[in-house]
Amino acid sequence: MQRFGVGEMELKFAKLLWEREGIGSGEVVKLCEKEFGWKKSTTYTMLRRLCEHGLFQNVKSIVTSVMSEEEYKAKIGEELINDKFDGSLPMFVATFVRHHGLSAKEKSEILALIKE
Repeated sequence: MQRFGVGEMELKFAKLLWEREGIGSGEVVKLCEKEFGWKKSTTYTMLRRLCEHGLFQNVKSIVTSVMSEEEYKAKIGEELINDKFDGSLPMFVATFVRHHGLSAKEKSEILALIKE
């Protein structure tokens, strides 16, 4: 199974790109210099990594997502449950609830999702 997890800075960078879908790579360089203090080479290295992870593509100097942020989160969740909880969603939920509890709002949201 391909791993989709990325590092903390790569994820911050990815969120920046998801918010600006279809941005030109030159604009990405300027934005990353402003937001992160990165040089052009750092920006392109990070962009290459995100492309290698299958999250984005840089075609004709336009950066677009291959996978949405929601799809990425779903893949990460699947990996976590498969790797750490033997693929058992109930085991994951039970462990989470035992250690963190659930608010009334969270319980209601989960029940609504289950009923769908």
